[in-house]
Amino acid sequence: MLFRPRPAKRMDALVRAYVELGRFSGAVLVARGDTVLFSEGYGQADQERGLPNTPATAFRIGSQTKTFTAIDVLLLQERGLLRVSDPLAAYLPGYPGGDRITLHHLLTNTSGIPDYITAEGFTRVMGTRRTRQEVIASFRDLPPLFPPGERMSYSNSGWVLLGEVIERVSRRPYGHHLRERVLAPLGMERTGLDVTHDVATGYMSVDGRFAPTPHLDDSNQDAAGALRSSVEDLHRWQRGLWHGGLLRPDSLAALTHAHVTAEDGSYGYGCLVSPDRIESSGGTIGFVSVSMRHPRDDLFVTVLSNIENGAYAEIGHGLAAIARDEPYEPPSARVFVTVDPGVFQRYLGRYAMRYMGRSSTMDVTQDGDHLVAEVHGLARTELRPMSPTRYFASMKGEVELEFAADGSHVLLNWAGHPVRAERVSRSPGSSPW
Repeated sequence: MLFRPRPAKRMDALVRAYVELGRFSGAVLVARGDTVLFSEGYGQADQERGLPNTPATAFRIGSQTKTFTAIDVLLLQERGLLRVSDPLAAYLPGYPGGDRITLHHLLTNTSGIPDYITAEGFTRVMGTRRTRQEVIASFRDLPPLFPPGERMSYSNSGWVLLGEVIERVSRRPYGHHLRERVLAPLGMERTGLDVTHDVATGYMSVDGRFAPTPHLDDSNQDAAGALRSSVEDLHRWQRGLWHGGLLRPDSLAALTHAHVTAEDGSYGYGCLVSPDRIESSGGTIGFVSVSMRHPRDDLFVTVLSNIENGAYAEIGHGLAAIARDEPYEPPSARVFVTVDPGVFQRYLGRYAMRYMGRSSTMDVTQDGDHLVAEVHGLARTELRPMSPTRYFASMKGEVELEFAADGSHVLLNWAGHPVRAERVSRSPGSSPW
């Protein structure tokens, strides 16, 4: 009779394989209903002090914060203090176009307000503490991308505005109100804007070595992405959300309804939704994360990584497959090759792409014998060749790029999400618009 290891052992083996390849450091948790099937920490929360990651370690969760902000808005609606159909002007008088932009538009990224994080100059100020009013001032007078409701374009700006609305309506600071109404009732003691104990430091992995990432002040993420949490707390959150009565049924349905569809899937209020799963994910300086609920079998998987280019999505899907006793692909070491630098000339230029409706650019340049890419708003990174057309980059998550032989476009697998980028100029830095 063939021996088959128990699921928890297979889950541990899967994650350790990524750790040994330098592709993960963090914590994971898998649960079905109230039962935790597997929970473990890997690698170091702080390389300098030798502190290990554990299931109680608090990580920056980036844009998973948006789901919590949406829940807070819906709780205020349940109390009759606001309506998502209300115009922004009802709460922020004088905001440009605020009479036409509704809270629903902000919750679904359909407001047309440009994203301040991808604007020129953000990386120069991201380490500086700013008030919310200063952050809002950085984008309030920018021309809109499109009329409210016309389409989706992922925008952190709208979520900062929602944080301001929550404060004005509740008359409590955003973080305090979130703790009182969401975190404390669910026993989420390791989650918040002010978690300081057992907190992970963010890194970038380069050939298995970990380099600290630049400082990012939480004030520059605010209600769009400043929360920290642990895998244990995120499981408490999911139980409270789906079985603990945190939201009324109509509010929960609004949170997870497919309100809008973009190139990469459907979006609810602060989360991706599909028939198979409801997903909150986050990527920020030094960290990437995902929390996925599979409704058909009440399966919950969360992966928090304190390396910015960690294989968080691949691990999450692998853990879900093991829990369901489905096939999964173990990781393997990438094999890099030497390519004649003359080949790089075919690929140089500016490429335009779109993810979740948000337009972005990638400049591909040559630096001596190296091909280099800089996605607007992210750090410049080397493209390491796996073949003359196929390359690997460490950005927010792991990214593989396949260039067309003539450089007309490039297909990216960005942490499991397919993205197509078209070359719009042979001169990096030249605007295609």
